[in-house]
Amino acid sequence: MSQRLFRFFPLCLVFLFALTACTEDVQRTLQPTPSAFGQINSLVVIADSSTWEAGVGDSVAYFFEAPYILLPQPEPIFDVRFIEPERVEAEPTWGQLRNYVVLADLSDTDSPTTQMVMQDLNNEKLQQIREEGYGTAVAKNKWATGQQLIYVVGTSHDKLLTGLSKAYPGVVKRLQEGEDERLKVTTYFQGVNRRLGDTIRDLLGTSIDIPGGYTRVPLDTDEVVWLRREVQGASMNIMLTKTPYENESQLSKEGLKEIRDRIGKEYVSSTTPNTYMRINDEDLPLFTEATRLNGAFAIEGRGIWEIENDFLAGPFVSYLLNDTTNNELVLVDGFVYAPGRKKRDLMEEIVQVIRTAEVN
Repeated sequence: MSQRLFRFFPLCLVFLFALTACTEDVQRTLQPTPSAFGQINSLVVIADSSTWEAGVGDSVAYFFEAPYILLPQPEPIFDVRFIEPERVEAEPTWGQLRNYVVLADLSDTDSPTTQMVMQDLNNEKLQQIREEGYGTAVAKNKWATGQQLIYVVGTSHDKLLTGLSKAYPGVVKRLQEGEDERLKVTTYFQGVNRRLGDTIRDLLGTSIDIPGGYTRVPLDTDEVVWLRREVQGASMNIMLTKTPYENESQLSKEGLKEIRDRIGKEYVSSTTPNTYMRINDEDLPLFTEATRLNGAFAIEGRGIWEIENDFLAGPFVSYLLNDTTNNELVLVDGFVYAPGRKKRDLMEEIVQVIRTAEVN
């Protein structure tokens, strides 16, 4: 009797151990993957401190913290935070953010970042990097749903720096494309104001998706439509107008400035007498470039507006579109007034709206 009992007892232990292991596996399987979170235009760079301090940190600052064009006070393209890979394990919250750039030197085999890269990338990709000296790779949802990791890897420290300098335009583009999707959701979280969109289409022949929260500013004309949205500490504005197309010289920096300054002088002022809005391209330049917006040729302009004879100023972005069907030029302009507040993300929201504009 006792022998059978002692034979049975180890079997029970084995069964209980197996059951416990299976239960833990099921719990891990059923545990929901966290959703990634984080501010718009935020970026976490993962690297070893020795790599970061040996010039990589300076390169990251140069490429990813360059000034956003164009704001009265400089703000970076991305808000960058540097961490070492061990911190993700020690503080899991660091693994639940949205955007990561991982920088690794394969020659340092003791490096925790290199070891992470060796685990994450397949042999084919690693072999390609070894043959070419540097390379990039992209992964999704490593620690949380909705995140992306961009790996920039070199076979030596110098190759890593070279790879970063070569890859950064594509890395920035990929990051911004992901942020554009998030911005679109944020911008239109109240839906689209169909009534305002219909009004603009009827008056100016231009289609544009106006988010909820914007209202029309009363003017004594229907040739200019001014929309405004008040948020905490800031005023977000969109103005639209059209003018006859006369010659090609209108589609230029000077042409855009002339139209914008004209409506600014006529319709925008402060409470102080004899004030009006104008482009200030003396203190900071007016940047323009030719582009296309939803099939139409356009001049994009970015610069600083100010109120003449007062102390108000802020950033603006304009698109001057060529409406070849109606032989007109359509100006779609967005500007922000936000004293004492950061303006980059506000301008990004306005750009999201303006880029829905269509003529023809």
